[in-house]
Amino acid sequence: MGESVTGQADPGSSKEVTEVLCGVRVGIWAVVLGGVKGRGTGGPSGLRLAYRHSPCDGVVLVRREREWGHVCNQEWTLKEASVVCRQLGCGRAVGAPKYVPLPGEVVRPWLHNVSCSGNESSLWGCSLGAWTRSRCPHEWVVVALCSNGTFREVRLVKGRSPCAGLPEIRNVNGVDRLCGLHREEATVFCRELGCGPALQAPRQDEGVARKYMTCMGSEQTIRNCRLNNNLRRGCDFQQDAQVVCSGHTEARLAGGEHPCAGRLEVRRGLTWGTVCDADLDLATAHVVCRELQCGVAVSMPQDAHFSRGSGPVWTEAFRCAGNESLLFHCPRGPGHQCGHSQDAGLRCSEFRLVNGSSTCEGRVELQVQGAWAPLCAAHWGLADASVLCQQLHCGNAVATPPGGYFGDGDSSIWPDAFHCVGTEPYLWTCPVSTLGAPACAPGNAATAVCSGLPHALRLRDGQSRCDGRVEVSLDGTWGRVLDDAWDLRGAGVVCRQLGCGEAERAYEAPAPGRWALPLGLSRARCLGTETRLTQCNVSLSPLVPAGESRDAGVVCSGSLRVRLASGPGRCAGRVEVLHRGVWGTVCDDGWDLRDAHVVCRQLGCGHALGAPGAAHFGAGAGRIWMDELGCEGHESALWRCPSRGWGLHDCRHKEDAGVFCSGSVALRLRGGSGRCTGWLDVFYNGTWGAVCSNGLKDTSLSIICKQLGCGGLGTSWVDNIQSPWHPGCHRPMAWGCGITWVTLSPPAVRADRALPLMSIASFAEEGALRVRGGEDRCSGRVELWHAGSWGTVCDDSWDLADAEVVCHQLGCGRAVGALAGAAFGPGSGPVWLDEVGCRGSEASLWGCPAEPWGLGDCGHKEDAGVRCSGPPPALPPARRAGTLPTTLCLVLGTLLAVLSLVLGAQWFRGRGACRGSGTLGSLSSEGVYEDIGAFPLGEKDEGRGVAGAPVLEEEYDDVSEPGLGPEEGDAEDGAP
Repeated sequence: MGESVTGQADPGSSKEVTEVLCGVRVGIWAVVLGGVKGRGTGGPSGLRLAYRHSPCDGVVLVRREREWGHVCNQEWTLKEASVVCRQLGCGRAVGAPKYVPLPGEVVRPWLHNVSCSGNESSLWGCSLGAWTRSRCPHEWVVVALCSNGTFREVRLVKGRSPCAGLPEIRNVNGVDRLCGLHREEATVFCRELGCGPALQAPRQDEGVARKYMTCMGSEQTIRNCRLNNNLRRGCDFQQDAQVVCSGHTEARLAGGEHPCAGRLEVRRGLTWGTVCDADLDLATAHVVCRELQCGVAVSMPQDAHFSRGSGPVWTEAFRCAGNESLLFHCPRGPGHQCGHSQDAGLRCSEFRLVNGSSTCEGRVELQVQGAWAPLCAAHWGLADASVLCQQLHCGNAVATPPGGYFGDGDSSIWPDAFHCVGTEPYLWTCPVSTLGAPACAPGNAATAVCSGLPHALRLRDGQSRCDGRVEVSLDGTWGRVLDDAWDLRGAGVVCRQLGCGEAERAYEAPAPGRWALPLGLSRARCLGTETRLTQCNVSLSPLVPAGESRDAGVVCSGSLRVRLASGPGRCAGRVEVLHRGVWGTVCDDGWDLRDAHVVCRQLGCGHALGAPGAAHFGAGAGRIWMDELGCEGHESALWRCPSRGWGLHDCRHKEDAGVFCSGSVALRLRGGSGRCTGWLDVFYNGTWGAVCSNGLKDTSLSIICKQLGCGGLGTSWVDNIQSPWHPGCHRPMAWGCGITWVTLSPPAVRADRALPLMSIASFAEEGALRVRGGEDRCSGRVELWHAGSWGTVCDDSWDLADAEVVCHQLGCGRAVGALAGAAFGPGSGPVWLDEVGCRGSEASLWGCPAEPWGLGDCGHKEDAGVRCSGPPPALPPARRAGTLPTTLCLVLGTLLAVLSLVLGAQWFRGRGACRGSGTLGSLSSEGVYEDIGAFPLGEKDEGRGVAGAPVLEEEYDDVSEPGLGPEEGDAEDGAP
């Protein structure tokens, strides 16, 4: 038994003191005062720092008469702490906190009221008060933190600049997020960071005196503030807002057609303001686009192009070099004085055109995880290029030369296939498909040649890029075209200029609604032989009284489109054709796989699997455009096939034709306790099968949950299975959407919130979690099983909220430490996760934001660890020996027997599912996705096509028809 404060036990090993000190679980204090149950480290002349991993941090203890005791000081500052650190050879003092102990804590003072100037060589050279065991009036236990100890830095994380975010203190062995700070504490934090005064604190309830952590507001560092253990209530990080300091700066784009375009607004502190267009240069624009993760700057429209802002117009300008990661890091200087009529605008893009003669032509590249990659030319056409040209502010699309025309580039070709109509404002708003797509041939990169802005045209509010209201670009600004005598000659010029064929209709279009454009042309009288609209007899000023001219609209022959409506996706549904600006259906008379095959190829949906008729996907509305189709199967478009002629038919909508294409995808959950739990099945290539992929991430799973109408993602397991549509899969995926659920997932039984009931097999499931290198199963280095191997987690941004999720997932109680710097030794294998950003309430580490798997910038010397409070206490032994153990044995034996039967059945079912094959529409999951070869196309079948498998239906809202002229065909009763 060592020397002690009470004469009975040494404070370094006192169970009561250590348990209380180690129980402090939030903020810096979890690291400063907790986690070690060994003896304190001795120091020169009876002085030491105790209860800490490092001899250069901890509670200040002094020895007298062979007993150790605390120092009781009403005022304890960095001056006193610096003397202690110097005396112990621990460098300078970086913190001098105090804390109020719990009532039952064994703390006996020895020395009262030390006062130092800060220059003394030892504590004994300071002004010392009384050496006595008398009660400390304020119960203040003093702590010294030294530069040679564990402290590294204070910082704000997960904000938009270093001067905004959640407050953290980083130590050698962990990162701890501070919780519940009020204005005084936030002020100290902001000042310590050099960020100016605090404008927003995590807690807004001013006037609360009884705080766990208390600062006066004048401290030099947050590490000088006082902690009151009596007011420890734990932390709820979800209640905390971010700290915002006056030095905070961030950017946003507002009022644009997509998130990466708009009026540039800059937030300084808590106030948003605009920037003079004269103060925005290209280097600064690139930095803003990079900060917003929007790629690169494309253009900088001036004169409040995106409408006028509000609030101040900043007169301090940014002088960026262009390589900064945030606008915050750019130097600043005096700017111009202007009003909101000169608000700066900015367009960014994650897409670019390279290797052309200008920025408006070239090879299409997109930004993927910070690098640029060419886009595959598969299914890339003028409609897609039209969207990109508009997005890049490059006018209208002129051509898409074959792949390789602008070079191949050095990067691998990105396989995404876009399916744009041509009316979308942004390329990412187009449907995109990658599932089942073959690898892109080398050199087959997408290209685009845009017209540039001068004299460019575009059509708006139509059903395709080749119909709608005419808009013209003059001097880089888009404007309306008004005319009181608009006819087919002018419409023909527009259609040819856009590469849309010949004019079919010239009509008065409705005026634009929300986005009112200025006047472009007030008259455009054409002969019909001009190559562009501005060569016609045009006027830029109104020639007729306001209200008499109407917006010019056109429908070009190139506006023909086909779509599949009311099916489970874009590759299955009722066949609808856009003709003369109006959507209509196709009659099933003579409809067969050859006709369906043309539709599937036209939509980039593979080959036809079924050609159902009889309104299999529900009856359409409006016109019936086509009947008695006679396709051979090789035609490039449905309207290239023989038919009775546009609008000529003897059908009703109860005979509408449909299509199943091999590219159609549908989802379902099977075998669970409700509609939102169970095995995930996918309908692809005409058959249902279990998902055999461990590549799906939480983002994909959440989207699928929403697609199924089941809310957000609850918990998922992917059980060591291979890529989709592969005959060698082993087990299907089990998952659940929502909050609580129960499911069986071979080879182990899992239940609510991923707590294991029992472990049956020795191998890990995807997403399994463990700790290694610690003292017990509730402490150690965090490791995750992913993609067939165990890997670690980087300590960047690793804090107590992240550790809380790990401890909860392990069934180990609350987190008491979030350790960094490979505190439990370096791991091996991949570093799977980096920049983890849990809030503390997630059910598993998979549910927390983080960098993509395996894409961190850490080595194993930065492996993260946790220290948890431990599992719940075991049940007390039963008074009557034999009764409870016997009952438990019987129950567990029965459960194990049942479980073995269930798992055996599931295992055999999984093997059968993954080896068998089924037919279209089978209700059971085949688990194998074997590509179905192209159907042999024999003689034209004049009979009705065979209906395909039933699938989930999703209604497609038909657009309303404009009035049709008498030249548009026969009468249509439209009755189903």
